[in-house]
Amino acid sequence: MSPESAKEKPAKTDARSLRDFFAAWGENDPDGRADLIRSAVGERFYYADPQAKQAITTADDFLAFLGRFPADASATVIEPADIHHGHARANVRFDFGGGKEMVGQYFAKFDGKGRIARIVGFPGKGAE
Repeated sequence: MSPESAKEKPAKTDARSLRDFFAAWGENDPDGRADLIRSAVGERFYYADPQAKQAITTADDFLAFLGRFPADASATVIEPADIHHGHARANVRFDFGGGKEMVGQYFAKFDGKGRIARIVGFPGKGAE
């Protein structure tokens, strides 16, 4: 390995993209939030969940969507997420402050760089 290639940033893993994507919900610094989202999602991006009025297809529109939630909101992937063959299923705990919490289940597809290309969420954890 050459010294130049040793200095290259490691490739983002699917799991890290998923964690960063949901960590952005709790990031209060707008630049930090944007950095997390832009590093977690691919060039082609699709997001849908019951809280979104319509599907979201850009990082900027997703950042605007996150701006609707209280500053003390947060989201955490309940580990372990199931990840295989470029897809993931994850349960996510949301805390909206003031005792308002919910759990949702998300299904994601990753691009060839380990970033989220498509993610769809549902309320609850599905059948148990």
